[in-house]
Formats: sequence, C-alpha cells, structure tokens
Amino acid sequence: MNTEDHPVDSHNTDVVISAPDSTSGVRGILMGPHGLRAGWKVLLFFGLFVAVSFCLRPVARIGGRVNSKSGLLPGGALEREFIVMAAVLIATGIMAKWIDRKPWGYFGMPLQNAFRSTFWVGAVVGIGVLALQLEVMHICGWFDYGMQQTHGRAILEYGLIWGLAFLCVGVTEEGVLRGYVQRVTTDGLGALPGGWSFWSSALLYSIIFGAGHAGNPGENKFGIIMVFVDGLTMCFSLWRTGDLWFAIGNHAAWDWGETFLFGTPDSGLHGQHALMAPSFHGPALWSGGTDGPEASLLAVLSEALIFLSIAVIYRQRKFPIAQRSF
Repeated sequence: MNTEDHPVDSHNTDVVISAPDSTSGVRGILMGPHGLRAGWKVLLFFGLFVAVSFCLRPVARIGGRVNSKSGLLPGGALEREFIVMAAVLIATGIMAKWIDRKPWGYFGMPLQNAFRSTFWVGAVVGIGVLALQLEVMHICGWFDYGMQQTHGRAILEYGLIWGLAFLCVGVTEEGVLRGYVQRVTTDGLGALPGGWSFWSSALLYSIIFGAGHAGNPGENKFGIIMVFVDGLTMCFSLWRTGDLWFAIGNHAAWDWGETFLFGTPDSGLHGQHALMAPSFHGPALWSGGTDGPEASLLAVLSEALIFLSIAVIYRQRKFPIAQRSF
C-alpha cells in the first residue's frame, strides 16, 4: 500500500513515513519510493496551470490590457484575476485528485476554514499595518492623503469590485506558490531534519514570488526585495496556522487598501476609481516612488509587525511535516 495515498493526520504535525524499496532506471528518474517525484509534480502542476490559463485566455481578453498610465479598470481587473484564480484552483484540483490522491485541504486551502477567523485576522492585520505605515509616512512628509475623488454609491460599487478582484489575487498568488507546490516540495524534502524541508521550499518559492513581480510597470529593486520578504512572512503564517487563509486575507486587504482605499500604486500598478487621490514626496527610498508603499524602507517595519502578529496570535506550528525515513 502506498502511504502517499493517505493525508497526514492534522492532529500529529510530525509523521514518519517509511520508504519501500527504491526504483531504478528510467522509472527511477520519474518515480520515487513514494510515487511520482516531487520535482515532476511541480512541473506538471505549472504545466497544467499554463494549459488551463491558455484555454481560458479568450475570456481573459475581455478585461483588456494593462495600461500603466491610465491605470487598471476594476471590472477588467476582476475578470482577469478571476480567470487566473480559476486556473490555479483547477490545476490544484486535478493534481490533488488524480496525481496525489489527497484531499483538497491538504494543499493549503481547506474549504471548511474559508472566510473564518484566520482569514479576517489576516485582513485586519494587513489593512491596519498599511494604514499605520502610511500615517507615519504622512507625519514625516513623504505621503499626502489627497482629496476624496469617489463619492456616493460609487464608493460601495468600486470598493466591492476591487475587493473581489483582490480576493482573487490573494487566492491566486498564495495558491500558486504557497499552496500545492509548497506542500509537495516540503514532502519531497522530507528527509531533511526538523523544519528544513518547509523552509527550503519557502525560500525557493519566495525568490520566485519576488522575481515574478519584476516585470510590473513602476516596480523597483527594493520593492522586489520586499515582495520576497512578504513571501517569507506569508510562509510563516502557513507554518503557524496550517493553511493559507491568513495569507489570503492579508494579501487581499493590503492590495485593496493600496489600490482602492488610499489610491496608492500597488507593486507599480495603479487602479482607476480609487477613493482617494494621494501624492508622494521626498526620496523614493522613503516614499516608495512609483512602486508604492511596499517599496518604502518603512515596509520593513510593516513586515516585521505582520510577522510579530502571527507569532503572538498563533503560538504553535500547525503545518504538518511528513518526515521520511530512508
């Protein structure tokens, strides 16, 4: 019987799996003692993600192209982000059911925990830390809130659309690099002692996460570094909470706060129909420049506060580690 067909007991966060006889030849390259090797699973997942995204591409075109000067339209952003989110979820579902034969929740997004307390704690921490950072920047003269530019019913309408769009972003960006691939790579490195398997995977995918933002209009080098740091912080939330719902809530709320509530750039991208029309002043190292608040040196403090919040609220590790014996 293949022990990989059974999920790790969520009540026992350290499970030892004994390996059967190893394979050899071509089969040995593809298959390990616990089934398809983790590296091939990761490649297959990304292949499925790209394939599904390509199939849904005609629908994604409805939203139009990103215009770095005029900004993203909320409706178009929602359409595009929903399509990409669907591709991530479909690829995860296929891999979970037919390749790993494990329940959906094993890969970081258990449906029974969706939009429960962990999600909302993450959202409150995200928007709260962003507001604090912007207030410090305002006091120091690097940021001005500007004038309100959206009024009446439009506040509710655009606020809701942007909220849904960034919920999709949160599920997509957390799910694609800290969901299936983080879990599978961690399991594949299970011979490493302690939490090395998890944190080796976290480091790898956080580097990819930062590199993936390099092509955004207005993005700068320090902003990319902070995206990497945020990736590790969200991995810490996964380590402590056992799933991605804190990270999804935190990610969605931070992006919503930047784009709609305060009207700032978000990783170099602007959104139309924001509530406020702010302005930045002074050196880009403090103001964030064209990248936005996350490229300000004060973002280091923001990430530290998020990390500290996770450490204080969630005191013990809940992410299960499969320790393999060879």
